[in-house]
Amino acid sequence: MNTCKKELNFIALLAIVIGSQIGSGAFTLPTLLAPTKTIGLFGWLVSVAGAISLALIFADLASHLPKNGGPHVYVAEAFGKVAAFFTAWVYWIVSWSSSSVLLITAAGYLCTITGHLSTPKILFLEISILFLITYINVLGMKFSGIVETVLTICKLIPLIILPFIFFAFFDPSHFSMSMQEASDGVDILSIITKTALLTFWGFIGVECATTPAESVRDPKKTIPRAIIIGTSCVALIYVMNTIAVVGVIDFDTLTNSKAPYAVVMNNIFAHSSDIAISIIAMIVCTGTLNAWTLTSGQIAIGAYSDGLFPKIFGKTNKNGAPTAALLIAAFGMIPFLCIEQMDCWKNGLEKLIDLLVSIFIYVYLICCIAYMKLINKWKQKRSERIKAHILAQGAAIFCIFVLSHDTISSIIVLLIFIVAGIPVLYADLKKKEVSAI
Repeated sequence: MNTCKKELNFIALLAIVIGSQIGSGAFTLPTLLAPTKTIGLFGWLVSVAGAISLALIFADLASHLPKNGGPHVYVAEAFGKVAAFFTAWVYWIVSWSSSSVLLITAAGYLCTITGHLSTPKILFLEISILFLITYINVLGMKFSGIVETVLTICKLIPLIILPFIFFAFFDPSHFSMSMQEASDGVDILSIITKTALLTFWGFIGVECATTPAESVRDPKKTIPRAIIIGTSCVALIYVMNTIAVVGVIDFDTLTNSKAPYAVVMNNIFAHSSDIAISIIAMIVCTGTLNAWTLTSGQIAIGAYSDGLFPKIFGKTNKNGAPTAALLIAAFGMIPFLCIEQMDCWKNGLEKLIDLLVSIFIYVYLICCIAYMKLINKWKQKRSERIKAHILAQGAAIFCIFVLSHDTISSIIVLLIFIVAGIPVLYADLKKKEVSAI
């Protein structure tokens, strides 16, 4: 019997979809994409197409299986519990480990206001923000949903208004691409693949509306609407902002900037304007961190409810929040934050994003494959089955295309995550065997 309270309406769920996707990518991607120049902009077109196709697939999956947990639910339906466990395990780990990028970006923009901070101070700041957001989620999904709605509104307003301000100072020559750039030893397909992987970082979270499905009002209608509308809005906002930023400051300047929006504002207005944009960036990153903290908790409790995760992940407080899972994720992120403060990682943000995006895409790929298997079961009309198969195959090809940029490294990290889950699966199976005797 489902005892979950229906605490999330369409607006709250839409805020989670948009909030989980619009995060550090809005403020880091212009710099990370700058070395690829004009050619790299085509990567946006590829990632937008991939994000929309995945949004349509997750919308259909959620309409048929509106259960907590998201991806593992669909894999379980198609391939059974063992495959579902590893899907849930990998997805849960990457859901909170990737949030370290949000904290790094937020701290980077704070330094624009405070000036240089020592490594211990930056680490203390990141951990403080982390546990503040964890505490908000411990207070319950309804409160977290309200906070996310407010934060999403706060970060959408500037990201919608700023591009129109930037366009007033737009210089089209920044987008000019010489024939030499396009042909002189440049592997255009490789650049597009690389930038598609990077830009897809901005769309990670397209599936977040599926994870708290049992707490959503009228999930079969609400979840698909939130996923499709939210992802479409995110795509429009990202493309507008990227074009506007490049139109004000050229690619070479962007390459050497760690806070591109602050540089743009400083070029247009007085020096103090970069403080305003830094505050906005911190709000954006904090909002996304909140969305992913909520999501990671629902992944864990959903996996526990389906008999995949150990009992500790199912422990909830009086507010219905999965306290243990939230705290495990919070403490698990601290080593990531410490490692990222080491000198060898100072310039490793792009590589870190590449690896984390790759892990997410592996999860999306197995969901596409699961969808292909379930289509014949769900679709009665031949025309519906053909359309669904074309969509699933297109999304799967997108995933494989993007993963081809960094196959070996991403497979190694994926295998590390999977191996780390084997003792958890084995211990849980042993406990169930003992209790059954």
